[in-house]
Amino acid sequence: MSQPHPISFRPVEAADFPTMTAWLAEPHVRRFYQKQPVTLAEVAEEYGPAVRGEEPTLCHLSIAEGRPFGYLQSYLNRSYPEWVEILGRADGVSVDLYIGDPERLHGGYGRAMLTAYVEQVCFTRWPDETRVYIAHEVTNAQALACSLAAGFKPLGTFLEDGLETRLLAFDRV
Repeated sequence: MSQPHPISFRPVEAADFPTMTAWLAEPHVRRFYQKQPVTLAEVAEEYGPAVRGEEPTLCHLSIAEGRPFGYLQSYLNRSYPEWVEILGRADGVSVDLYIGDPERLHGGYGRAMLTAYVEQVCFTRWPDETRVYIAHEVTNAQALACSLAAGFKPLGTFLEDGLETRLLAFDRV
């Protein structure tokens, strides 16, 4: 399927933390992704180890029309035993994401970003993996619709931080 918006990705750098801090303060991001206010120092502390390669999470910005508009991270589930315990699955790669730029909401950018990331990053970085997972709170109808439109299939629900969360998967064919 051709993408309505050509999307590219680049690794997050420390210089991106102010942009990420602003995005994490956006109401649409606060609702489901970053529920508590966060400072620049907290963003640097949270994301710095992965950006520096000290943790096994890959962090990327999505770029469309020459401008960053979203954040994505991916990791092998087995790299985080506590996540495996919550998820009940040690196989595959998990992806977390948000669109930071509010001008890119409701225009197909989320689906395009997720689809391209699975193909260009997840399956390229981990060629032996055949499944990518994503999880959303069951009340996050927009994110669920986006993931379904990107080809993810629902697998069930689990509790994360006491919230009912839907697990979806994309299988490489």
